[in-house]
Amino acid sequence: MAVAPSKLLESPLNRLHCAILHSLPGQSCTEAFFWNLFRNHVSSAKYYSPLLLLPLLMNWRRLSKTFVLSVLKNYLQSFSFAAFINAITFYLMCVSRRFNGRFVFIFIPYLPCWTASQLSWLMPPQVLHFFVTGITPAAIESLLRYFDAGLVHSPLAQTLIFMISSVVVLHYQQTRKYSGFWFIRPTSLAEDHKEDTIFKRMIQGLRELRSYLGIGIVLDLINPIMKRNLKLMRPKMTSFLTGYIGLFKLVQLLPFNNLDVKQLNALASFISGASFALLPNRLTFMCFAVVTAIQVIWQQVCKLKAEKDPILSGMQKIPWSRLLIPCCLAYLVHIFFYHQRHLNEVARSFIDSTCDKNGQRLLDLMSLPDINAIIETANKSPKTSFWF
Repeated sequence: MAVAPSKLLESPLNRLHCAILHSLPGQSCTEAFFWNLFRNHVSSAKYYSPLLLLPLLMNWRRLSKTFVLSVLKNYLQSFSFAAFINAITFYLMCVSRRFNGRFVFIFIPYLPCWTASQLSWLMPPQVLHFFVTGITPAAIESLLRYFDAGLVHSPLAQTLIFMISSVVVLHYQQTRKYSGFWFIRPTSLAEDHKEDTIFKRMIQGLRELRSYLGIGIVLDLINPIMKRNLKLMRPKMTSFLTGYIGLFKLVQLLPFNNLDVKQLNALASFISGASFALLPNRLTFMCFAVVTAIQVIWQQVCKLKAEKDPILSGMQKIPWSRLLIPCCLAYLVHIFFYHQRHLNEVARSFIDSTCDKNGQRLLDLMSLPDINAIIETANKSPKTSFWF
C-alpha cells in the first residue's frame, strides 16, 4: 500500500535530508534553486503559451506593433512570476528543513508558498488580474469540494448561479463599464433596434455565431495539439460558446415590445446563461463566473466617490488581489500535496506544469510501497551542503 504524503511529517521520514526536494541528485539547496528557476521558466512558458498568446491568433487581422509587444510583455511577466514563486517555494522548504532539522507541517508547503507569493506585490496590474482571476476560483472550488458543500452536487444550482453571473457581467459589458474577459461579447443593440428588420438582425447574429464557432474550435484543439493526439478532440467549448451567443441573439430577436434595451439585454443574458449546462467541469466554470461577477461589481464600487464615507474609502484602498493571491495559492498547493482529490484538473495542471512537475515527483516518491522504499530511494542522493 502506498504511503500517504502526510507521512513525510512523521518519524522517520521527517528526518530525511532535503535532497528529496531536489530534482537532480547531488544538488545543494542553492544549486537546486537556480536549477528550478531555469526549469520553471521553461515549463511555465510552455504552459502559458496557448492561453496568453491566443490573443495574437484571435486578432491576427488587426495586429499592430503596440498590441504584439503588449501581449508578449504580459506573457513574459506572467510566466516569469510563476517561475520565481515556484522556485522560491521549494527553496524556502529547504531553508525550513535545515532550520528545524526536520520537515514541519506548516512549512510543507503552506508557509513557503505563502511567503513566495508575496511577489504579487510587484506584479503589474494586468498580470495581477490574470493570477487572481485564475487562482481565486480554483481555491473556492477546492474549499467547496473539501467541505463537500451541497452546491457541489447540484447542477441546477450551479446553472442558476452562472445565469445570474451572466446577467451581471453582460450588463456592465453592454453598458461599456466593463471591458475585461467574459465568454462572449455580443454586439450592443442600438436604441432604435426595433426599426431594423428581422432579416438584418438575423444576419448580424449569424456573423457573431460564426466568430464564436471559430473561437470554440480553436480552444477545443489546444489540448489535443498539446498532447499530439487529435482523437482527444471534443467540441465542448464550441458547443458552449455557440449555444451561449446563439441563445443571446435569439432572445434579442423575439418581439418583446414592452422591454427597453437594458431589460432585453438582461433577459437575453439570463436565458443564454443556461448554455452553461453544455459545459464539462461545471463547478470550475461556476466559480470562475462568480469571481468575475464580483470583480465587475467591485470595479463599479471603486468608481464611487467616497470622500464623505470613511468606511467605503477604506474599503476601496484595500489591495484585495495582492492579499488574496498568497492565501489562495498557498491553500491550493497545500491541497495539491495532501488532498489531491479535492483539486480540479485546471489547478492541478497549473501547479504541476509551472514547477516542472517537481510537485508530482515528490508525490510519486511518497507513493512508493513502504517507508523503507522511500528511505532507500532518498538515500541514493548524496547529502549536500545548503549553499554549493
